[in-house]
Amino acid sequence: MSWILGLLGAVLGLAMAETDDGFFGLVAGTLVGALLGQAQRLRRRVAELEQRLGRVEARAPDAPTALDATRAPSPEYGAAEVFRVPSAAVAPAFDLRSPVAATPAPPPLPDRPTPMAPSRGPPTPTAQPRQPDAIERAVAVARGWLFEGNVPVKLGLLVLMFGVASLLKYASDAGWLTLPIEYRLSLIAAAAIAGLVWGLRSATERPAFGLSLQGGAIGVLLLTVFAAFRVYQLLDPMPAFAMIVVLVAGASVLAVKQNAPALALLGFIGGYLAPVLISTGSGNHVALFGYYAVLNAAVFAIAWKRPWRALNLVGFLFTFAIGGAWGAKYYRPELISTVEPFLVLFFLFYVAIPVLYALAGRQKNGKVDGTLLFGTPLLAFPMQAGLVEGDRLLLALSAVAVAGVYAGLAVWATRNQRLRTLAQSSAAMGVVFATLAVPLALSARWTSAAWSLQGLGMVWLGLRQQRRLTRWAGLALLLLSGVAWIVSLWDWSLGAEDRFVLNGHAMNLALLAVATLAASWLYERAGAGRLLAISLFAAGLGWWTTLGLREIAVNLEPASDETAVAVFAALSAAIAALLRAPLKWPRLAWPITAATAVCLLLAVSALDGDGAHWFKAPLLPWWGICAVLLVSLRALLHPRSATLPIAHIALLTTLALGVGISLHAVLRNEAGLGDGWVLPGSLLPLAGLGLGAWRRPRWTAWPVADAFPQWRPAWLGMAAFGLLAAWLAGQFMPGNSTPLLWLPLFNPLELSLVAVLVVGIWLLREQPDTGRGQAGWALWAFAALLTLTLAVLRACHQLGDDPWSPMILSSRVAQASLTVAWCVAGVTAWIFGSRRHNRPLWWVGAALLGVVLLKLVIVDRQFVGNIAGIVSFLAVGGLLIIVGRIAPTPPRMESR
Repeated sequence: MSWILGLLGAVLGLAMAETDDGFFGLVAGTLVGALLGQAQRLRRRVAELEQRLGRVEARAPDAPTALDATRAPSPEYGAAEVFRVPSAAVAPAFDLRSPVAATPAPPPLPDRPTPMAPSRGPPTPTAQPRQPDAIERAVAVARGWLFEGNVPVKLGLLVLMFGVASLLKYASDAGWLTLPIEYRLSLIAAAAIAGLVWGLRSATERPAFGLSLQGGAIGVLLLTVFAAFRVYQLLDPMPAFAMIVVLVAGASVLAVKQNAPALALLGFIGGYLAPVLISTGSGNHVALFGYYAVLNAAVFAIAWKRPWRALNLVGFLFTFAIGGAWGAKYYRPELISTVEPFLVLFFLFYVAIPVLYALAGRQKNGKVDGTLLFGTPLLAFPMQAGLVEGDRLLLALSAVAVAGVYAGLAVWATRNQRLRTLAQSSAAMGVVFATLAVPLALSARWTSAAWSLQGLGMVWLGLRQQRRLTRWAGLALLLLSGVAWIVSLWDWSLGAEDRFVLNGHAMNLALLAVATLAASWLYERAGAGRLLAISLFAAGLGWWTTLGLREIAVNLEPASDETAVAVFAALSAAIAALLRAPLKWPRLAWPITAATAVCLLLAVSALDGDGAHWFKAPLLPWWGICAVLLVSLRALLHPRSATLPIAHIALLTTLALGVGISLHAVLRNEAGLGDGWVLPGSLLPLAGLGLGAWRRPRWTAWPVADAFPQWRPAWLGMAAFGLLAAWLAGQFMPGNSTPLLWLPLFNPLELSLVAVLVVGIWLLREQPDTGRGQAGWALWAFAALLTLTLAVLRACHQLGDDPWSPMILSSRVAQASLTVAWCVAGVTAWIFGSRRHNRPLWWVGAALLGVVLLKLVIVDRQFVGNIAGIVSFLAVGGLLIIVGRIAPTPPRMESR
């Protein structure tokens, strides 16, 4: 094929080159075409070799060798035994002394058979060749048309048609021809008629040659008639129109009679190209579109008899491409009355042709030409928009009309079982254009509402009928409805009509949320696309959240935003709780859990203001919020949700923090109590919930008490951590007991601190006597010593007016008090450890007394000149004497 491409390249290079560069264009085109031919030949050769190699490799594992054939295993012995031949018994395969090869000696058989050798397994499956992609298939089709059959004739006719058209135009512009134009056109027509007759006579013996010649001749005749009418005004409209009708009809009849799609293609390509190549630029659209209407009518008539998809596509592409180019250059609004009928006619032509194509097939379910069925409205409707210049009402009516055409086609096609796919496709297009009519007729706000409902309906229908295209179209509509609502924000301004929940934006957002959540539920119920169902659910929650936040931002003051958002979250949780069981939709546990988590954050944020608490009017709704969330938790039990522990713990934390912070504000700001009252009062909710979970879990964990044991340790750990953190913070507080008189130990702060130590003893006594329990007792001893130390310092602050700061450690009274207190504690531990035979306790007392002695030497000796230092030394000394008298030696036995 290299010489064919070289010849075609030479012609095209010569045609495309400038006048002075004709020789260069000829040579360059020849070389390029030849090189392309060589590349094509090499590519085909490589592909053949790859296929052959693949077949060889696929057969290689199964191909028997000569050795296998000569040494086939006996049925009496295993395959492995046949090949296992002793070296001494092997006879020479060939006698080197003789030019004739000796017969191979069979190996001696063994005395007994041996086990069969394992087989080599199943044969390797034949490798599947790579399937060509869309581009390669298109190239293959074009290559088949060009290089199969009578290739030179096809190429020659194509080049001839371009050459004749160019020659006519050039000759007309330059005035080279001296003959009258009537004679010149007559000679061209006579030559074309002669070619047509020759093609008809040759079609019987040489079909490819004859059919190609017929097509080229008809194309030249069409071009000549159009030139005589359009360029030279030699023919009146009616005779020219009649000739074109005769020629196109003749080509159609010949093509159908001879079953020659190539003839039809060549003739119609020439017919469609005629007005383009001979155009004078005047833009007479009536003649152009009338001519194309005749051609399209011929395409339609052929499609009635023959399923020639290529011819249908040629007419479709030429009609809308050339029509669109004319409209972009020449169209004016006043021409709509003469252009609109042609656009409608072309639209109807290429909507009806796919029906004929489907009917002409032999399959039970006729094939649908998707290019024409879907491409026709996608090209025609934008042209209609250009004709009406964006008039929304006219465009909406046009969309409704298109939807009506496709809906009627779908209804008609459902009566024929062979047109089932066509009916479904037409119905889908009808829905699309009905959907498109909505935004054209309505504002973006109402478009969003309509599309959301329509999208939900299509998702439901697609899942019910198991039609993927339908449900994906519904999902696309849901997405577009959200985009439409966002677009509507550009035209929105805050007004009186938007100050209520029942307004356009709220209704649209509610429809969006409900439609998206319903689509998620439909997908989950159908068991299709778990990831998609989750995405839809998240999107639906997003729209629902947007609805609540927008209404709060529009209607309420910023100071109450946290409480309002919490009310909205609790309302959402309640709705989800009510619907979870009836809808059998476990995923509704997500909004309930999310609401409890969000309310925890909102509660802390709402209480951040000065003096804000739940006992004031603005924050009173929080009691109802917590109650609603608490009741909503029951919905997570059946079926059991994995997020139930998170939701319950978050709600308990909300109650502990909300009530605790509220009590803190009331006790400090409104009751005027000292800080010694504030901390214990603030911890009462957390302590109550923690103690209740420990001792009375069924009361504390209502209404999910049956499942509470699963996360009860987690809640107890969190409560204990919070109480211990507060206990540690309370150690460093001054502990004012206003309005009561402060008394050592008998003040609210220190009583609460000691209460924690008592609870610690209670817990440690229930622990087994193991290393872990011993570590707990050691930790408790350290906590008790810390409490004693800070209680002594707090007494010095409250009774001795020493500052409550690190500077208190420089006080003589404080240091002497610490010495005496530590000594008393050490002596007590020493004595109890000795009497109870608890050696660890005794060692604690001994260590503490050692610390006291060291403190006397390092710290207290500098105060020996005053009464405080003296008292400390005397006290320590007296206590040590008492110890020596009561328990002078360590205990011999260790016990509790």
